[in-house]
Amino acid sequence: MPSDQYFLAVTAIQNKLYAFILSLLADPVAAQDVLQETNLVLVRKAADFQTGAKFEAWAYSTARFQVMAHLRDRNRDRIVLDETFAEKLAPEAEVMAEETEQRIRLLDVCIERLSASHRTMLHKRYRKESTMEDLADEHGKSISAIKQVLYRIRSLLAKCVQERLQEGAAT
Repeated sequence: MPSDQYFLAVTAIQNKLYAFILSLLADPVAAQDVLQETNLVLVRKAADFQTGAKFEAWAYSTARFQVMAHLRDRNRDRIVLDETFAEKLAPEAEVMAEETEQRIRLLDVCIERLSASHRTMLHKRYRKESTMEDLADEHGKSISAIKQVLYRIRSLLAKCVQERLQEGAAT
């Protein structure tokens, strides 16, 4: 695989790798650290990747080894995930990472289907552009009313994603 394609593949798999690592470690900070270590290994070993091999499987394998190294090095912590247990979780974590990526894509589709005002409110709130107070003032509503609107938007999005997942499973 040409180096440009290889590095594009590394970039494209970041969300999946993070979800995979996070599902094994259950610690977002540690998962971010292990993701960075995994990226370093992937960059260092770019020349070792065999053209024609499945890149995602190779990247997951690299991430799995980095998780194991992290767990081995973390033995001094009080709560330690057993390496054997983490190894057994790895295949399931790969599936979960794929599902997470699919859910993110479906969520983007569902967000686009919201009304412009709901989409704007959602972006302002969750991109931390506006506080609840700001949104309440802007819309002339109480904070409780804004919370209710956001709850309904989240419910609509969850339902939309679930329906799209079921449609995909039915086909």
